[in-house]
Amino acid sequence: MADSVAGDGDIQIRHMEETEQDFQTYLKWMRDPQTMKYWEGMTEHFTYERVVQDYRDSREEHVEQCIIECGSKAIGFCQFCIVNAGNYEVPEMQFEQFADKQDVVYGIDIFLGKVDYRDRGVGTKCMKALMKALFDEWNADMLVIDPKTHNARAIRCYHKCGFRDLCVVPERNSGQNLS
Repeated sequence: MADSVAGDGDIQIRHMEETEQDFQTYLKWMRDPQTMKYWEGMTEHFTYERVVQDYRDSREEHVEQCIIECGSKAIGFCQFCIVNAGNYEVPEMQFEQFADKQDVVYGIDIFLGKVDYRDRGVGTKCMKALMKALFDEWNADMLVIDPKTHNARAIRCYHKCGFRDLCVVPERNSGQNLS
């Protein structure tokens, strides 16, 4: 089993592994219109080969990719990496309004791929577990997240977890929040 990144009771977040099972699970989510509407957009097309290549490219870029499990059932995905103004597509002066140069800032992404786990508080529980791990174990000073501006469910979750609205990143058509 992959090593654990975070957990809270029945929720466990583990590193995604380079296995057919993890790739097929992720591919299923990337082909679900209810996930893609808020994640990559409806014009993206995912194949097994693309999932494998994206996984390998992300690893080379030091992006930590994770599978979220409830019990032993894969229900979602998250990823995180250290960001700065340049790789977060925010003008440096704007980035420095909320982050000092010496701060360790992680950008995070998260979604529940299993639709029946949405709107039940599970996303909030997952987010809080991830946040705790990033602050306690990964030495984060700050977290940023950039949901699509039309993703009201996610934005409510992030507000419940302590994020606040800072700016919109036009290139991503998203709102950016900070914890």
